Amino acid sequence: MPRPSVIPGIKARLEAWLDERDGAYLAQPEATRQPTLPMTPDGKVNVRAVAQAIDLKPTQEKYLFEREELTQLINCVAEGQGVLTIGARVNPTDADKAIKQRLILQSKTVQETSQAAVEAISAREELLGRIQSLSTELAASKAENERLRAQLQAVEKGVWVTIQ
Repeated sequence: MPRPSVIPGIKARLEAWLDERDGAYLAQPEATRQPTLPMTPDGKVNVRAVAQAIDLKPTQEKYLFEREELTQLINCVAEGQGVLTIGARVNPTDADKAIKQRLILQSKTVQETSQAAVEAISAREELLGRIQSLSTELAASKAENERLRAQLQAVEKGVWVTIQ
């Protein structure tokens, strides 16, 4: 028979402890509030200290990192107190820098594409105007051509006579 899960018990103790810590935080004057969660020197939540505070065995500390429902409880209170959450990065890593560079490159590409689209639309409008102008000229030329053909036919048939 499988052993009962320890997570519900850990979650209950964690919720009670976090409520106590949050209450202590909110009891402080707003202008001088200091985080009541244990922190590492770089400003992140000290998960090991949280585990000790709720009397977890060293082998159970991992649940605070691995179980989403426990991590979210801690991170929610940490964000409220201005403490970096579990898994937050203090210093940008090479991967962060690569992602930032990729975002910058994509942003430039989007700007260039947008500019090209604006220029293409402008060129299209100019070409449409030119086409309309040439269509008008062509229609006038066709009308003049028809008029001249009619005159030529009239002259050939002897109907057209010019009087001077």
